[in-house]
Amino acid sequence: MKLYHGTSYRNLQQIIKTKSIVPRKGDGNWKHTLKSNPEMVYLTNCYGCYFAFNSTYHLADESIPDGEYDANNYDDDKAVVLEIDVSPKNLYPDEDALEQVSRLDNDLNKHIKQFMSDYDDSIDYMADRTNFFIDNYEQYKDLWKTSLDALGTVCHKGKIHINHIKRVAVLHPHAFLYSQPTITIANYRYKGADYRKECSELIWSKEYSSKVIKNKDFK
Repeated sequence: MKLYHGTSYRNLQQIIKTKSIVPRKGDGNWKHTLKSNPEMVYLTNCYGCYFAFNSTYHLADESIPDGEYDANNYDDDKAVVLEIDVSPKNLYPDEDALEQVSRLDNDLNKHIKQFMSDYDDSIDYMADRTNFFIDNYEQYKDLWKTSLDALGTVCHKGKIHINHIKRVAVLHPHAFLYSQPTITIANYRYKGADYRKECSELIWSKEYSSKVIKNKDFK
């Protein structure tokens, strides 16, 4: 299955060095959000470009004030998207996708109510429900396709060997202007096809990328 992983050029160098994409340890790239599942590598079929830019210095590092960032001064701060061929047997649902699905009146909502003594479907309990899915991810493994179909995101348990990376798009800084989605079920329902096309086709064009690196050219 072909999926995508957005990251920075400096992280790509580490991936090439260690010959694998490894799960995040610590807070990851996202400020003011919950910690990621330390067992997982996060993948997408649509938001590769957006996730890539959010892993670069000027968006992920709050120590750089607005207006003081110049992409030309950071050679290793380019946003990159990795196209990866993974086996579905290693995929798990993204806890954020399950949390959003659990707000709906469906079997998943009813199921977790049995296990969360303080369950509430209001936005105030989003963190509690998200952490619940992180803590119980094995129980919901079979919902990985639900995750992908609902939000366009999914998790891969454990590291991904470099041989599974087929190619890498090194994005132009202006590509960020093309991809600023809201990561919600509603947005994916109406705009998912456009973002999937962005990952599968557009980011590999000269309009989006300064170059495309194939696996055989990794050094």
